[in-house]
Amino acid sequence: MGYSLSLNEGCIAKRLLIAVLGLLLIVGSLSAEGWADKIKVKGDLRYRFEWYGKEVYDDDNLVGDTLDARYRNRVRARLGIVAKPEDNLEIGLRLATGSDDPASTNQTFDGAFTTKGFHLDRAYFAWKPVDGLWLAGGKMSPRWQKATSAFWDGDLAVEGLALGWNGDFDAVSPFASLNYLWVDEIKKSPDDVMLYLGQAGANFKLGEAKLMLGASYFTYTNIVGHGMLYDDDDFGNSTVEPITDSIPVVDTLGDTTWTYTYGAPEYEIGYNVIQPSARLSFKVGEFPISFHGDVVYNLAADEDNLGYVVGVKLGKAKKPGSFQLGFDYGALQKDCTMATFVDSDFAGGGVNSNGMKFAGAYQITKRIQAGATFFANTQKPASDTPKGYYRFQGDLKFKF
Repeated sequence: MGYSLSLNEGCIAKRLLIAVLGLLLIVGSLSAEGWADKIKVKGDLRYRFEWYGKEVYDDDNLVGDTLDARYRNRVRARLGIVAKPEDNLEIGLRLATGSDDPASTNQTFDGAFTTKGFHLDRAYFAWKPVDGLWLAGGKMSPRWQKATSAFWDGDLAVEGLALGWNGDFDAVSPFASLNYLWVDEIKKSPDDVMLYLGQAGANFKLGEAKLMLGASYFTYTNIVGHGMLYDDDDFGNSTVEPITDSIPVVDTLGDTTWTYTYGAPEYEIGYNVIQPSARLSFKVGEFPISFHGDVVYNLAADEDNLGYVVGVKLGKAKKPGSFQLGFDYGALQKDCTMATFVDSDFAGGGVNSNGMKFAGAYQITKRIQAGATFFANTQKPASDTPKGYYRFQGDLKFKF
C-alpha cells in the first residue's frame, strides 16, 4: 500500500528541506580547511512535567475548592548551527519543536505516539562592519536588552532588521538599538502591522557590582481595528466587535486579500509603550545575587495601562553542584502592552493578571540541569471576577 504526504507533513518536509539547504550553503561558503573552527552545532532538550489549574466559578461564586486542572508531559528540542565565515559575521539557523505559536516551542505528548514536527525557529545574520556597530536581520532573538522575560516571552523570535551600537568605556558600556520588525504583512494593502522599537541604556561597573539601566520605546502601526494577531485570541487586551456591515479599519482599499470575518473582534487600543529596565548584580563572598525589574506603560491607553515585574535571583546554576533560586512578583493591567508576546506561562499567558513566580534549578553535571517553577497568580477575565491560577513545572534539561 502506497503512502503520500499529508498537507501538514508536506509543509514540515519543506521547512526541513529549506533548513538543510541553508546549512549546506553555509558549509559550502567555507573553505574545507578549518571549517570546523568556523561552524558550531549546538542544541538542547528539555523534558517537562506540568500541572496547572484555575478556580472554577458558578455565577461569580467559587465552587468549593474545585480546580479546572490539567496534567501533561512536554518536550522541547532545539537544534542549531552557527557559522562565522568571517570574523565580524555570524549566520545562524535553528530548528525547534512545537507549533507556530510565537511564544512557545513546547510539544505536548499526545496523539497516539504520532511523530512530531520541527519548525524554523531562527534564521538570522549578525554583522559588525566596524567596532561597536552591528546590524542583524532575519528571524532572530530580540536584539534589545531586558531584565526579565515577562513582557517578551523567552521563546519569542522577532522578524525584521535591527541596527545597534555597543560602546566600552571602562566603567561604562553604553548601548543603543533601532528595530524594524514585521508583525503582519497584508497583501495589496498599506496597513501592514509593524513593530518599531528603539532602546538606549548602559551597563555600569560599580566596584564588584554591575548595574544595567535601559529604556525602550515601541509602537505597533495599524493595530487599532486590526483582527487578532494569533489564534483569534486577544490574550486579555481590549477589543471591540463591529457590527456585521461595518468595514474593518485595515480594509481601507476595499480590495485586500487579508482574510477577515465581519463581526470578529478587533483591537480597540493602540500600543505606544515605554519600558524602563534595570538589573543590579553583585556577590556576597562568592555567592551571586541580583535584583531586576521591568516596567511597561502604554501611552495610547487612558486606563489599565501599567505593568511591572520585579524580582530577585540568588545563586547561579552553572558549575556542577551549583544552584539558583528566584522570586518574581508582577502585575499586568489589561492594556499595558501587546498581550500576544508576553510570558506564556505567567497566569496562563496574556495580561490582566498578577501574582508570584518561584523558580529553582540545580546543576547536576556540566550538561544536565534539574529545575522547578511554581506560579501563584490571579486572572481577571472579562467578567471582572478574579480567579486563582496555579502552575507547576518540573524540568530536566540537557545541552550539547
